[in-house]
Amino acid sequence: MAAIKIGVIGDLHTHWDEVDVAQFDASSYDLLYFVGDLGGGTPESTLRVARTMSRLHKPALVMPGNNDTVDVIELEAELGHQSGLAKLAGLKSAAPDTQPRAQLALCGYSLHRMIRNELDVTLVSARPHSMGGPELSFAEHMQRTYGVQTMQQSIDRLVALVDDVASESIVFLAHNGPNGMGTEPDDMWGCDFKPGGGDWGDRDLAIAIQHAQVRGKRILAVVAGHMHLRTKGGAMRNWCTRHEGTLYINAALVPRIFSGADDVYRHHVALTLTTDAAGAAAKAEEVLLPQSGA
Repeated sequence: MAAIKIGVIGDLHTHWDEVDVAQFDASSYDLLYFVGDLGGGTPESTLRVARTMSRLHKPALVMPGNNDTVDVIELEAELGHQSGLAKLAGLKSAAPDTQPRAQLALCGYSLHRMIRNELDVTLVSARPHSMGGPELSFAEHMQRTYGVQTMQQSIDRLVALVDDVASESIVFLAHNGPNGMGTEPDDMWGCDFKPGGGDWGDRDLAIAIQHAQVRGKRILAVVAGHMHLRTKGGAMRNWCTRHEGTLYINAALVPRIFSGADDVYRHHVALTLTTDAAGAAAKAEEVLLPQSGA
């Protein structure tokens, strides 16, 4: 049975260090996926985390979150937009002989195909920098960086990406999840920070998922974060659910590094893609790595 293993690391918010590098480098994952929000809201914190991430030997995809957009905009005032963005995007630009560890790539509006024996899956990377809700976040930055200024343009971009997928099976990667997953404050991407709650998922992502279904694609999983698992009211969201045959994952346990009764633990989600006589499938489990085992 062929298998692809992906380690999904939820919103960091500065909770990432050399212990994480050692633990993930020692893991059996084929790929790491960071859902975004690397720093704590300042350029310095984002770049500090990014530099530590760049020491990984494992290949990784990094989805810029809404926090990461703010950092780039703040850097633009002092360094210019291209210079500031290059510091973040430069994680993937070093030549192999000068920085062999750097295998990280920013993703967003992009396709990443993974083939292992008979298992053929395309990772569809959705809209970066999402804050959730019905509006396009950071329209000026999105236009300048991705050529996307409206929600409809983002929808069109994602639908076109799906049309370009050659694989039968798809995994969607995002910062925020799709709408249609509930309106209660403790639903997976429900709004917990204003009266009345509501669905805070991304409409463009939901439409892209629907389009993939119409095209006959097998959607194994939708992986995101952003909406912290512990809500403002103290309730806990489900981190995982299966809907219409697709596995939905919200990996945003914040903080992801925390003290337990007997150790310090580090959270991530293990996503395993497999294929057998029944076809491709996905399963996921939460992982709490004890720091003492590093």
